[in-house]
Amino acid sequence: MQQIADWLKKLGMSEYVRVFAENRIDFSVLRDLTDQDLKDLGVVLGDRRKLLRAIANIDKSPMVAPEPVLSSARPTTAATAAAEAIGERRHLTVMFCDLVGSTSISAQLDAEEWRDLVGSYLDAASEAVTEMDGHVAKKLGDGLMALFGYPVAQENDVERAARAALSIQRALAEMNRKNAAAGRPALNARIGIEIGLVVTDATGEIYGDAPNVAKRVQALAEPGAIIVTARVQRQIAGLFVAEERGSHELKGVPEPVTLFRLVRASGGGRRAGQRHLTSLVGRDEEIAMLMRRWERARQGDGQLVLIVGEPGIGKSRLIEEFHERLRDTPHTWVEWSCSQLLQNTPLHPIAEWGRRRFGGADLPAERQLSDLENTLALIKLDPAENVPLLAPLLDIPVPPECRPILSPEELRRRQLAALTNWVMAGARAQPVVLTLEDLHWADPTTLDVLRGIAERGALTPLFVLLTARPEFRPSWGARSHHGAISLVPLDRQQVRHMVGELAARHAWAKEVIEGVTERAGGVPLFVEEITRLLLERGEQGGIHAIPPTLQQSLTARLDRLGPAREVAQIAAVIGRGFSYPLVRAVAKMEDEALQTELERLAEADILLVQGLPPESEYRFKHALIQDAAYENLLKSRRQALHRRTGEILRDQLATAAAAEPEVLAHHFTQAGLTEAAIEWWGTAGQRSLARSALVEAAEQLKRALEQIATLPATPPLRREEIKLEVAFANALALTGDLVGGKEHYDRALAIYDPAEHRPLTTRSGRDVGVTLLSFRSSCVWQLGYPTASRNDAERAVKNARETGHQITLIYALNRAATSYTFCGDYAAAHAQIDEVIALADEKGKALGTLVRGRLFALTGNASDAVRAITSGITSLRATGATLYEPFHLWYLAMAYAQIGQTDDARHCIDDAIDKVARSKEKWCEAEVHRIAGEIALGSPQPEDAKAETYFERALAVARQQQAKSWELRAAMSMARLWRSHGKSQQARELLAPVYGWFAEGFDTLDLKEAKALLAELA
Repeated sequence: MQQIADWLKKLGMSEYVRVFAENRIDFSVLRDLTDQDLKDLGVVLGDRRKLLRAIANIDKSPMVAPEPVLSSARPTTAATAAAEAIGERRHLTVMFCDLVGSTSISAQLDAEEWRDLVGSYLDAASEAVTEMDGHVAKKLGDGLMALFGYPVAQENDVERAARAALSIQRALAEMNRKNAAAGRPALNARIGIEIGLVVTDATGEIYGDAPNVAKRVQALAEPGAIIVTARVQRQIAGLFVAEERGSHELKGVPEPVTLFRLVRASGGGRRAGQRHLTSLVGRDEEIAMLMRRWERARQGDGQLVLIVGEPGIGKSRLIEEFHERLRDTPHTWVEWSCSQLLQNTPLHPIAEWGRRRFGGADLPAERQLSDLENTLALIKLDPAENVPLLAPLLDIPVPPECRPILSPEELRRRQLAALTNWVMAGARAQPVVLTLEDLHWADPTTLDVLRGIAERGALTPLFVLLTARPEFRPSWGARSHHGAISLVPLDRQQVRHMVGELAARHAWAKEVIEGVTERAGGVPLFVEEITRLLLERGEQGGIHAIPPTLQQSLTARLDRLGPAREVAQIAAVIGRGFSYPLVRAVAKMEDEALQTELERLAEADILLVQGLPPESEYRFKHALIQDAAYENLLKSRRQALHRRTGEILRDQLATAAAAEPEVLAHHFTQAGLTEAAIEWWGTAGQRSLARSALVEAAEQLKRALEQIATLPATPPLRREEIKLEVAFANALALTGDLVGGKEHYDRALAIYDPAEHRPLTTRSGRDVGVTLLSFRSSCVWQLGYPTASRNDAERAVKNARETGHQITLIYALNRAATSYTFCGDYAAAHAQIDEVIALADEKGKALGTLVRGRLFALTGNASDAVRAITSGITSLRATGATLYEPFHLWYLAMAYAQIGQTDDARHCIDDAIDKVARSKEKWCEAEVHRIAGEIALGSPQPEDAKAETYFERALAVARQQQAKSWELRAAMSMARLWRSHGKSQQARELLAPVYGWFAEGFDTLDLKEAKALLAELA
C-alpha cells in the first residue's frame, strides 16, 4: 500500500491515500479502476480525470520509490546525493518494535516453525500500524520500524503511534493465547517511541536522531512494555495512562532523557495539559449570546448553536467557559466528542461517552445495566423496551437472551429513535446541554442522530451546542431556533492581554510580546503554545521556533493541500507577503496552474489575497504556517530558492528591490552569496540611517559587518568595511549605545590608512577619515572625555582643510562647533559657525543657523535663539531631514523658557521627549529629561516634584548609557534642587562621585560649575 501512497503523493493527491488503503487498492488492481469506481471512492471530477490519465501512462513512468530503510550515515554517492536533493525535512513519530529473547525461542523450534511464528507476529504488528495510518519503514529480522507522519502527516500522529503500539501488544497477547493451546512458546515484544525532525529522500532513506533514540528507548523496555520519551508523553498526556520511569542516559544523546511507560488508553477524548493557563479573552459577545440562548432553552424553547472556527481558535475553550457559568444552575451536561481516528465507526461519540458515564470495562456488566435501567426509569422511559436497544450503543454488554431479534435495518432505526427519545425525555426532566465537538470528524450515523435531535428539539428544554471547522456543512435544514457563532482571531490588544496573563511573572520586553502577537495571528492556541515555549526555552530560544505541540497539526494542514503545498513552500521562502509576479517568476509555473494553486491556498485559509492576478498581493495568514512550510524544505532547496528570489528581485523587479533592500540582503544571506549580501545589507542600513530608522539601521549594518567577517581581507573589502563601520558606529551612538559606538569608531580608525583610504567618501560625499573623527568627538565627550573630544574635533578640521574638499570642511567645522559648545567654549564655537555660514549652501547654512541659535540660547540672547532655531528647523524639515530634532528642540525649549513663554517651552520639550521615544534617537535622552526638569522648576508655579522625577530619569538613562557628561549635568540639576530643600548633604553625596570620576577636561564649563557647586554644598 505504501507504493500507492507514494504514487498518489507524487500526483499531488495525498488526500486520497486513506480511502485507497481502506479499499485495498494496490497496483495490481489500479489499471482496472473506472471513472465510476473513482466516483464511488469520493474522488472529485477533476481529480478523477487526472488519475485516469496517470493510470493510462503508468507503464511509461518509473514506479515509486522502494521501502525506506534506516540509516545512521550520510549518503556519499552522487546518486544518493541527487535523491536527497529532492527530499524533505519532516517531524515524524518513530516506533521501534522488537521481540525479546528471540534467540533462545528460535533454538526451541524448527526453522520453518520459527519463520511462521515470527511472520504471523510481524503481520499482526504491520496491520496494527497501517490501521493507524502508519507506514512500516523496515522489517528488521524479528522487529520493525514504523513511521507516523510519512508520507502524509495527520494532526494526531503521535496518538496514532501510541494506539498502534497498544494494538500490537493486544494482538501479541491474542497470538500467545492461541499458540499456547498448540504448545508453541509465548512471544514478548518491547516497543519504543520517539518524535523528532528527520530528513527523507526520494529513495525512502530516513536520516536523523529520532530513529536511533526510538531504538535505544525500545532496548530499555521490559518485555511487554511500551516506553515513550518525554517529548512523546507531552503530546499525548491525558489520552493515555502512563507511568514515569525516570531519567536515562542514552548512547549518542547529549542530555538525559525522561522516559514513560504507556499502560493503556485513558478513555479521555482530549489531549491534556495546561489548558487553563489564562482566563477567556476576547469572547464576551459570544458568551453573552450563549447565555441568552441558554435562558430561552431553560424556558422550553429548545436551541441549537453551531460554533465554527479554524483549529486552535478557541471553540472548546468557549464551551468550557460556558459550562463554568452554569455551575449554580440545575442542568444535565452531556458531552460527546468526535475523533479523527474513528470517523468510520458508527456512533463512536456516544459509545465513548457511555464508557465514561457507566464505567466501561472497569465495572461488571450487571452493574452498568442496572445503572442504565435506573437512569431511564428516572426520566420515565421503559427500561425493558429501551435497555436492549441503548446498551450496545453505550458499549455495555447485553445478555444474549435480552438482545432484540430484528433485521439490521429495523434494529438501527429503533436504536436511533431510542437514543433521540432518551435525549428528549432527559431534557423534559431537567434542562439538558448536549455538546458535540469536532463535527467535521463525525461518522454518518452520529450525524443522523444529530439531525433528528436538531429537528425535534424546538419544544424541549434542550440546548445543543456543536463545534466544527469551517469546512463542515450541516446535513439538517436551518430552523428558527438554530444559531451560529463564527469565531474570529483575537485582535492585537487581546493577544497582548493574554500573553501578559500567561507570563505574569516574567518581565518581557515589549518587542518580545509583539513578536508573539505577530506570530500567533490571533489564534489563542498559538498564543498559549508560543508563550509556553518562550517560558521553557527563554526569549532567544523560543520566539522563532514552532511549538512541538503544533508541529503535527501544521504539517498535516500543509499535506492536505496536494500540489498547492509546493507553492506554499516556495512562497514561504519568498516571505510572509509577496506579489503574484514574484511568485510566478520564482515558481516557474504557467499562470493557469499557479492561479489554481494560489486559489486553493486562499480557500484553505493559508493565504490572504488582495486584488486579482497579475496585480494580486498575498500574505500568509499565520506566521507559523509559513514557518512550517519553510521548515519542510531541505536546506539545499531553501538556498536555491533564496538565490532565485534575490536575483529576480534584483534583475527583474528593481523598483521593489530599491524600496526594500533588506529583503534582497536576507535572500542573498540565506543563499550563501556573501558579497551580494554585504552590498544589500549596507544599502539597507544606509537607507535606514537616512530615514532616521536608527534601530533598523544598526541591525542591518551589523549584519553587513558579520558577513564581511566571514571573508578574507582584501583592499576593496577593507574600504567597504570602513564605510560600514562608520555607519554602524553612528547608528549605535545615536541610539544611546555610546560605548559600542566608540568601539566601532576606534575600529574603523585603526584600519583607516590616509594614504590608501583618503579617496573614500561617505554616502554624503564627505571624507571618511574626517567624518570618523568628527563623530567620535561627540561620542567621547558624552562618555566623559572633554579633552579627547576637543582633540578629535581639531584633528578633523585640520585634516579637512588638507583635503581641500569644501563639503568635508563644512561638516568638520559644524561638528567642531558642537563639541566646543558642549565644552562651554562658546567663542571657539562662534568662530567655527561663522566660517560654516560663509562657505555653505542652503542646507549647510540652515545647520549653521541652528548651531548659532543654540549658542544664542546659551549666552543670553533668547529672542535671537528662538528666531534662529525655528528658522533652522523649518529649513531642515523642508528637506525631509528629521535626525537630531530632539537636540534642536531642547535648545528651543530653553530659549522659550528664558523669555517667559513657559507653555511654548513645555510644548517643545514634550515634543522632544516624544521624538526620542518614537525615533529611538536616545543619545540625548538624558539631557532632554534634564531640560524638562529645569523648565518645570522655572515655570511661574515651580513644580519641584515633577522636576525631581525628570532629573531621576535623566540620571538613570545617563548611568545606563555610561554617559558621564550627561550624568554630571543631571547630578548638578538634582543637587541644586535638593539644596533648595535643605538636603545639601544628600546633594553632595550625589554629585561628588560623578565629579570625582573625571580625569580630564577640568577647564571646561561643566566641570568648573560642578567644582564650584561642590564647594558651596560643603
